[in-house]
Amino acid sequence: MLSSSKYVLAVLLAFVVCLLSATPASSEETPGSSDSTEIIKVDDGSGIIPKPGSGTSPSSPTDRGGALQLGLLGLLILFPVVAIVSIRRQAKRNKVSDKT
Repeated sequence: MLSSSKYVLAVLLAFVVCLLSATPASSEETPGSSDSTEIIKVDDGSGIIPKPGSGTSPSSPTDRGGALQLGLLGLLILFPVVAIVSIRRQAKRNKVSDKT
């Protein structure tokens, strides 16, 4: 029992030390007081999601928005449609053969 209370005390002490060391230290310089540094945010569309019309047109079939990507999109749309149609046709055939 005595050892578990020492363990709890040690964990609590470690937690307090972590909290005290994690607090930000105060600095003499306030944010934004530097006149020589100027931050300019330029949004040229090179972020994760580019702005519409900010990119370049595809020059190769493998480029973004090129023929191969559009072909792949077409295949991704076509395959589920073909699967659904074939399943429905097969279901109709099975329904007709079950009635006879």
